[in-house]
Amino acid sequence: KGGLWLYRGTGNTSAPFLARTSIGYGWNIYNSIVGTADLTGDGKADLIARDSKGGLWLYRGTGNTSAPFLARTSIGYGWNIYNSLI
Repeated sequence: KGGLWLYRGTGNTSAPFLARTSIGYGWNIYNSIVGTADLTGDGKADLIARDSKGGLWLYRGTGNTSAPFLARTSIGYGWNIYNSLI
């Protein structure tokens, strides 16, 4: 339950994505998840997630498809006042 999947791009418009890769399960603890651009300046796409208590979490991208994100880092709390992260 709560599976999150990565769809890597190919750069080919006729077949834009490779087969999905499992990032893991348990992501249903979040009420909003946004795949972002590179927020940390390391050249890798990052992920932001918000939990039901308003905690906002950063998952730094690794560039490795078998382990695409590092452990989460807290950005802060109080983000549940917003309807959406995008």
